[in-house]
Amino acid sequence: MHSGTLVWSIVLDDPKAQWYHVFTAPGEPDNIFTIRDNKQHLERRRQVNEFYTTGAINKIAYRVDDVSRLFLDRLAQMSAAGNPPFDMCQMMRFYAYDALANLTFGQAFGFMENNSDVHGLMETLAAFLRYAQIVGGFVEWHPLIIRLLQALTPGGNKGLLHLKSIGEKAMERMDTDLGPSTSEKAGLDISHQKPHSFVSVMQERHLRDPSTFSRDDVVYHILPNVAAGADTTSSSLNAAVYYLWRNPRVLARLRNELDEWAAATDTRAAGRGISLTQAQGLPYLQAVLKETMRIFPGVGNNIMRVVPEGGLTIADRFFPAGTVVGMNVYVAHANQDVFGPDAKEFRPERWLGDQETVTQMDQYFLF
Repeated sequence: MHSGTLVWSIVLDDPKAQWYHVFTAPGEPDNIFTIRDNKQHLERRRQVNEFYTTGAINKIAYRVDDVSRLFLDRLAQMSAAGNPPFDMCQMMRFYAYDALANLTFGQAFGFMENNSDVHGLMETLAAFLRYAQIVGGFVEWHPLIIRLLQALTPGGNKGLLHLKSIGEKAMERMDTDLGPSTSEKAGLDISHQKPHSFVSVMQERHLRDPSTFSRDDVVYHILPNVAAGADTTSSSLNAAVYYLWRNPRVLARLRNELDEWAAATDTRAAGRGISLTQAQGLPYLQAVLKETMRIFPGVGNNIMRVVPEGGLTIADRFFPAGTVVGMNVYVAHANQDVFGPDAKEFRPERWLGDQETVTQMDQYFLF
């Protein structure tokens, strides 16, 4: 087994390192990202797997379409003749956050509409990620440092408070729409109602079986949806635009595939753009997305795990049980033994090669 593949198997099978504790405030329960025990993590994932299938996403994907139309309108307005230059990177960030919020809560943050970081949410999350990268190196000091920061900057978490407020308001709207109480609604079939967001489909699950999926479970799963998903999504979108702009040949081929699809599909009759299922059927688009996330992964830090009992030999070196080992995604994705001698180049065609090579790359693909 390739040493990188071996470490990745540890990432999947063994406990997370203590570094993940830095993403949880002292006294607060672990979330889906910070749970270190893989069995507990799997149980939590099983609670919501049904909401992340292609079919389930397609039912609420119109929420992204709504934000996408606004995004295109804003680009047209801002790029009109006579207007000053604008920050495309920032606009892509606004788009990602608004799209994830609309998909999750049924309500966008309003970043694009106001052309600003409303309530400082993005800056709050960015500051938190910077903190985690620094303090994660000596996580045992995290409880003391975070308390000191909270005391010195009492308004520093206003963005996260705003995120929680939006989640609470979304759930209150669902309480109003679905009825006054859980007990009265638990026996009703509400599957005929059009799903509006992740909050609504999770709330429906809660009403069907509150004993196995509580209201706290709904909150537990919806907040990381935006807090963790928006930043990586905006990073990947910006990277895709950058590499397409830097590689006109790739951009031309992608445009050709999309033009051919549009010519053969009556998107106007459907009242929306390309669906998730349709996008998954466009091989070059998928190759561009994969190559973007390979060469510019949204997670730059090491993925760290604890060596299990009995120790482990990696790359001819023995690591005793309890040792923290990890892989850096950037480094792994530049492995020429897996991705070829041109691994540092942006070349989506590598994902359209023979099946054996593509399967090997897929197995090593960490993002």
